[in-house]
Amino acid sequence: MTEVTRTKPILSVGQVAPPLAATSYAEALDELAAFAASQTGVIDGERFLRQVSALGAEDTMAVGAGAFIRHLRSDAIDRVVTVLGIVERPLRVPAETGGETRGRLLVLVAAPPGGSAGYLETVASLAAVLREDGALEALLSAPDAQSIVDLPVIRNAPRVQKLSVIDVMEPASQRIYPEMPLREAARLMTRGAYTGLPVVNKRDEIVGMISEKDLIRDFLPGYLRVFESPSDPATREESDPAVRDVMSKAVLCLPIEASISEAASIIVNKNVDPLPLTRDGKWVGLISRRSLIRKLLQF
Repeated sequence: MTEVTRTKPILSVGQVAPPLAATSYAEALDELAAFAASQTGVIDGERFLRQVSALGAEDTMAVGAGAFIRHLRSDAIDRVVTVLGIVERPLRVPAETGGETRGRLLVLVAAPPGGSAGYLETVASLAAVLREDGALEALLSAPDAQSIVDLPVIRNAPRVQKLSVIDVMEPASQRIYPEMPLREAARLMTRGAYTGLPVVNKRDEIVGMISEKDLIRDFLPGYLRVFESPSDPATREESDPAVRDVMSKAVLCLPIEASISEAASIIVNKNVDPLPLTRDGKWVGLISRRSLIRKLLQF
């Protein structure tokens, strides 16, 4: 289970950027990225800046009202890099949902490919600090970097450590079975905003995986056939297969006893997203890149 310690401070003076002069979110991100590129641990500043500029709205998490954590994995660094910056006036920040929100405080957290555990624990620790009552107001009103790191909420901030997959997994809820019509499975996935779900038998053993790619690969040609021959019964029947007809049968799973570092490494390095978790051979939950960060923000 999760452990919390109070050892190394969560931020140092050198990790707090000078007041950001930006008047747009893109400018603020560029300023903060340039400051981050000067940190110890960045081994290729130009590549690091390119990677930060390529991030999308899904790589930014809102924490409370007015604070945002921007996160990435980078092969241009050799350790976890964390910086904090504050702009003078609230900026419009693109939201993952497609809308916008506003805020003044930005945090950038980056980790090397092998730094899964430290990266996730840093994000969870910072999220916990920014959610504390009065924390954001205190940070925004601090006059300089030294004042920020001297704030009790920063100086005494606990560090989340030794996360387990149980702490961050999304429990198994929706069930997709091999004999289920593909359209019904697609509705379940869309309703729950899943990019993929395991296919299980009646004993909850995983027998396959259905993903958005599988749905697109099947539905698009089927839709075109129906559109071209709407009166052909054979075409309509062919366009409604069962899940077993399109699911992937080779599924990489992880036992619930595994570490969060193992899970994050598989998601990032093997491009398995989402990753099913099992206990005694039965499906008990999922971890995806997106849900992993969301769960961390709840600590």
